[in-house]
Amino acid sequence: MTALATGLLLIPLLDQALKLLVLRGLASTTVLLGPFGRLEVVRSRVWLVRSGLQPKLATVWSVWFVAAGSLALLSGALPSCGGFAGALLGGSLSHALETALRGCVIDYVRPRFWPAFNLADVAITVGALGVLTQIVIATQAAW
Repeated sequence: MTALATGLLLIPLLDQALKLLVLRGLASTTVLLGPFGRLEVVRSRVWLVRSGLQPKLATVWSVWFVAAGSLALLSGALPSCGGFAGALLGGSLSHALETALRGCVIDYVRPRFWPAFNLADVAITVGALGVLTQIVIATQAAW
């Protein structure tokens, strides 16, 4: 549970701190990363809005709390999921807070070969893949 709580607190703090630095330093400029892409401020909407839905903040927070409770229960039953669940929850919490406060999500890494992303996106991806991997490993061990 400590790993879950650490990720839940640390990821949003780091992500929002990086975004503040980027907003102050790159507000109207771009830093080229050679053939890999660039660093720049990209304001994006959360995926629910991109799909045409207009969720209310109450819906976003309700979904987040249900997911947080489910992942907390899972990491209690399967402790190896704790760090990954913390990363997943921390990244999604950062996006939920930002959506509530700014109305959008700030992305700042824009590769040539992939959509723009930020630290919270990386945490969500690593967390989701880690949780799924740990579930598969535990399931196979139970057989």
